[in-house]
Amino acid sequence: MISYLKWKIIELDFLSVTILTSGWVWYSLGINELTYSKLWLDSEVWMYVYHHITEWNQSLFGFIELEEKKVFTELIKISWVWWKVAVQVLSLWIERLLIAISWEDNKTIESIKWIGKKMAEKIIIELRDKDFWISVKSSENIKKANTISWDLYSSIKSTLTNMGYNPRDIDKILWELPEWINDAGNIIPYIIKELS
Repeated sequence: MISYLKWKIIELDFLSVTILTSGWVWYSLGINELTYSKLWLDSEVWMYVYHHITEWNQSLFGFIELEEKKVFTELIKISWVWWKVAVQVLSLWIERLLIAISWEDNKTIESIKWIGKKMAEKIIIELRDKDFWISVKSSENIKKANTISWDLYSSIKSTLTNMGYNPRDIDKILWELPEWINDAGNIIPYIIKELS
């Protein structure tokens, strides 16, 4: 079973990355949009891997942080949360996701694509007492979690990406938004100013 991979990125898009290992073997891994924003074509990368094996096929999923892999592993154990949903959930930022779980913030989790009220409640119940929360809770980034919805985040990122701005730079600024900036009318001009 594959648990991590290291070497050169030879193909990269929003949902997958292909890595060429030192043994000249190519591996294609599923990723989420947030992971995509942290990767660069032709760069070397070290990724944690979840090797998903079923009766019909095998799939690999890549993560930059070990905690992301742990959360993904727990998510796909939950009834009706299949891998596509789990990957989408992790696009929320792991710290923000775990804050929402800790505070039983259903609305934040419901804002994720394919997640309804019942599934959001089930995710909170299943994950709120898991051990991985302890190590993530101490991260300095946790205090930076902002309150914009996932739909607003996606819309802003799409708009600015279409305007030619780098998705990685957009993500970084969105993550560090001041609390008083919380609607598109303020956020977009703020980001453009920061990127100028």
